[in-house]
Amino acid sequence: MRQYKDALDALRFTEEEQNMLIQRLKQAAQTAQKPKKRRHPRRAVIIAAVAAILCSTTAFAVKYNWLQALYPSTNPAQVEPLVQPVENSIQKDGMTFTIEAILGDRYNVPLVYTLSRDDGQPLTTDTDIVDWLCYDNYSLDGAPDAFTLGSGFMLDDDPSDGTIQFASISYVRDYDTRSQIPLSGHTLQYCSIDVFYETPNPDFKMYGEEARYNTTYVFSSETALEIPLDYADATVHFTAEQTIDKGGIRTQIHDIYLSPISCMIDLTWSFQTDCLPEPYSTSFQLKLKDGSIWDGTKNRLPNGYFDSVQVMKGQTFNDQKNWVFDRIIPTEDVSSIIYDGMEIPLQPTE
Repeated sequence: MRQYKDALDALRFTEEEQNMLIQRLKQAAQTAQKPKKRRHPRRAVIIAAVAAILCSTTAFAVKYNWLQALYPSTNPAQVEPLVQPVENSIQKDGMTFTIEAILGDRYNVPLVYTLSRDDGQPLTTDTDIVDWLCYDNYSLDGAPDAFTLGSGFMLDDDPSDGTIQFASISYVRDYDTRSQIPLSGHTLQYCSIDVFYETPNPDFKMYGEEARYNTTYVFSSETALEIPLDYADATVHFTAEQTIDKGGIRTQIHDIYLSPISCMIDLTWSFQTDCLPEPYSTSFQLKLKDGSIWDGTKNRLPNGYFDSVQVMKGQTFNDQKNWVFDRIIPTEDVSSIIYDGMEIPLQPTE
């Protein structure tokens, strides 16, 4: 699984400051005749009730066949309340691209996509595919001065049965302030969809690193599809106001926004030195009430970093960092976060 690079995760400095300070990683009833009453033995009633529960859970997992791939260690019953079904499709050239579902919270939106050939034939017969990619070009209504960042990964990358599935995880920043925009209640306005794969280019040394892979487009379509974000936001807001010094950078944590699918931290960074001695990246963990730890290295979003370069001592800027979990973690199960080695107990404000 290869995450897309986050091309736009940069802060708004002067050109000189940008060149000097920061390198960031880049850039889902039929009606029957009423039966006569009849008595059932209590054992049969219990079995029927258990069977109904199992069938309900199984039906959900089967309908959303991407569920096990997206959250392999999570009970489907934990995911169901978070899912907003969509199932809107674009058909073109004998193929169907479907937006299956959305899972969202205040600042992060995972989307699930399926691409299928209508005749069931393989999407390709190439066997040396390095990666499949899906570019979902959309904007946010009511936020013209905003840009989308995120990553994507495959849920099903076997094209032999004529179907593949992707997950795309996105958040949105205001262009001027660089602050993240709350998403629930907005509408995603799609412009185009492109699905392609990459294969090794044996001649890339002749043309440079940018030519390492050959690109083959499988599906491309312009669209005016609009998807309202109507999911229930399960985000809980916590205050922090903690200060951490590490590697020549002082971090002031102001607010923590935690949901069962992600965590966003609002913070301020300031340089305490004129030169970072080594590259700096954040360390993040969730401490659960049962004593277990969720490690932030499992984050499904790329996080920016600071290279070991000359910097401007005293330079201060605000940012937000996101961690999207690889499983559902109920907020009530979390006791604290651990950021750059400092444990911060969670104190809800709403």
